[in-house]
Amino acid sequence: MHTLAIPALLISLLLPLTVFCENCEKPYNVEILVSDDVNGDIKNLTAQGAITLHQDVFQVLVANQTIKKLCQNYVIINNELTVLQLLNNSIEDISPSAFNISATLALLKISENPLNTIKKGVFNEVRTKELDLSYNNIAVIEADALENNTYLEIIKLNHNFIKEFDPNWFTKTPNVYKISAIYNEMTKIPAYAFVNMTKSRPLKIRLSANRIEEIDPMALEGAGIIDMLKLGGNRIRELPGQLFVNKTIKSLQVDTNKLQCFPEEFFNSTLTELTFEDNTSFDCACLIRVKNFVEDRNVTVVYPAIICEDKSKGVQIVFNKDKTFKIPIIKPSTV
Repeated sequence: MHTLAIPALLISLLLPLTVFCENCEKPYNVEILVSDDVNGDIKNLTAQGAITLHQDVFQVLVANQTIKKLCQNYVIINNELTVLQLLNNSIEDISPSAFNISATLALLKISENPLNTIKKGVFNEVRTKELDLSYNNIAVIEADALENNTYLEIIKLNHNFIKEFDPNWFTKTPNVYKISAIYNEMTKIPAYAFVNMTKSRPLKIRLSANRIEEIDPMALEGAGIIDMLKLGGNRIRELPGQLFVNKTIKSLQVDTNKLQCFPEEFFNSTLTELTFEDNTSFDCACLIRVKNFVEDRNVTVVYPAIICEDKSKGVQIVFNKDKTFKIPIIKPSTV
């Protein structure tokens, strides 16, 4: 667990509020930072029993407190608010309907807590465009916990312990275009994984630094245009050819995996960017074919560092990041 550092000037302006304790019975004090949208002025606000705001503010920050449980109606806000952050507060549990907020937030961030489970009813009706649940201990996301939210566009689940990507996430949550779940424990991307994400704008998908070994051939079926697919730092040995059939993937990152080649369908794809460095066992014949493909299509590329022989042309091709070099093969002397 990381400790959030707050500048000394801000610490001096932290305000005491009364909120529910972990057993939801008696109130106790925590500190809250409330800042203004225009010039960052600190507003002197107090509340009894829950975090309750009676005027418009830009941001509410609660950090480095001990609040083990967020009970029902823990946060009640019936006026304008843009950002709500709960950072490093020892939160272990969040009850359904903990957030009673009428405003549409740009960001709701709950981070650096021992939070293990995301329950149904916590975020379904929260009006926020971005939900950041990174750097917690999340291992379980209950069925329907991310459904029926027409406001949600971005979700971040980085640095948790999530083992499965659920294709049913975002059912009737039609505007999600970006999901980032790097540094988790997923081992597979299932069929129709992204079918519920929006079709109205290009998707950004980050699943790097997991333990992914298998990608279902139908993983991208039903998904819209994919602007960015990041799968670096996994254990992928091969990419199914079906991923590239009648699909638009603009940027593909599969660096630091165990790839040896790309499927035949890859060479008819619409890629504009490709990164596959640190795939040290990549087949040379396939690598030369990739080189021709990216040059013909003007694809921005980052190669693995490999030296290959092209005997037909009598040269060695040195692949190094975004460049290649040709070195003549010098035959040994017969004298």
